[in-house]
Amino acid sequence: MQLSTAYRTMLRIRLLEEKIIDCADRNEIVGFIHPYTGQEAVAVGVLAARWPDEWVVSFYRCHGHAVAAGVPLDGIVREVLGRAGGLCGGKGGSMHLADRDRYFLGASSIVGSQLPVAAGVAMAERNADAGRATVVFCGDGALGTGVSFETLTIAATLGLPLLLVCEDNGWQDHTRSDLVRHRTPAELVAGLGIGHRTVDGNDVEAVHRAAGELLARCRRDRRPQVLVAATYLRHYHAQVGGARPAEYRPAAEVAHWAARDPIDLAAARLDLSTDQRNQEHADVAREIDEVFAAAAAAGAPDPATATTNVTVTPGGLR
Repeated sequence: MQLSTAYRTMLRIRLLEEKIIDCADRNEIVGFIHPYTGQEAVAVGVLAARWPDEWVVSFYRCHGHAVAAGVPLDGIVREVLGRAGGLCGGKGGSMHLADRDRYFLGASSIVGSQLPVAAGVAMAERNADAGRATVVFCGDGALGTGVSFETLTIAATLGLPLLLVCEDNGWQDHTRSDLVRHRTPAELVAGLGIGHRTVDGNDVEAVHRAAGELLARCRRDRRPQVLVAATYLRHYHAQVGGARPAEYRPAAEVAHWAARDPIDLAAARLDLSTDQRNQEHADVAREIDEVFAAAAAAGAPDPATATTNVTVTPGGLR
C-alpha cells in the first residue's frame, strides 16, 4: 500500500461524507445516514490488504467501505440521493450499497445481520478452494449481538476463511459501550478461542499491516480472524432527516480523538506541506462537487423499475 494513495482515498471518503451530511441537513436524503468521518483509516488500511477478488460485506455505515473497495463515487452518490443510475437503481439508499463487479457484496441495515451473510460467503470460498478470504465489517455494538457469537462459533468450527473487522469507536449509538458490556471486543473474541489483533484504527499503515497478517492466516489456515480497530467518529452515529443529533459525548473525549485524526496523521507521515494539503483538498473537493452535480441532475428512478434489481441466483454468488 502506498501511503500517498491511502491518504487520497481517505480524503475522498472524508469529503464525500461531509457532502452527504450537508445533504442530510437539508432533508435531501430519505432515511438514515451513518457518517464514517474519522474512521477512514480502517476501511482504507484493511481493503488495501485484500485481494481484488475477495468479497467484502458491509453494514449501514458503508460509504467509506465502498469507496475503499473501489466502487465509483457516482454510483454511490446517486444511490444515497435516491437517483436513477445509483448502484442499486436508486432504490436502496444510504444503507444498502452493493457492487458485485467490485466484489462489494452489499451492506445491511440490521445490526449484526451482515456477519452470517459473510460467513456464508466464506463457506462458498472455502468450498471453491481458491484460497480467498472474505472480509466483513461491524461496529463494536454489533459484536455484542447473539448472531455475532453464533457466526464466529460456526466459522471457527467449520474453519471458514473470514476476517471480521470490528470498528470499535467506544459508543453504541448514544450509549457508551462500557455501559453495555463488561468485556472489550478483544476479550470477547479471545473467549471464543479465535485469533485476533487490536490495532490503532487511526493509523492507516498499522491497520494495513495487521489486516495483511490476519488475511494471510485466513487464507493459509482456513480459520476466522478478528481485527479490532480502536477509532472514533468525528461527527455522530446516525442522523435521520434534517435535524442533526445533539452532541452526546464528553467534549474532552471528542477533542482527544480530533487531535488524532487519521488524515492528519497520514499527512504528517508523508510530510505534506500546507500548500500540498490544500491542493489535494481542492482537487478532491472538485471531484466530489462534480459527482453531486451530476447526481442532482439525474431523475428519480422510474416507477416501472420497482420490481427490478430483485434476483435469485441458485447457481452461485454472481
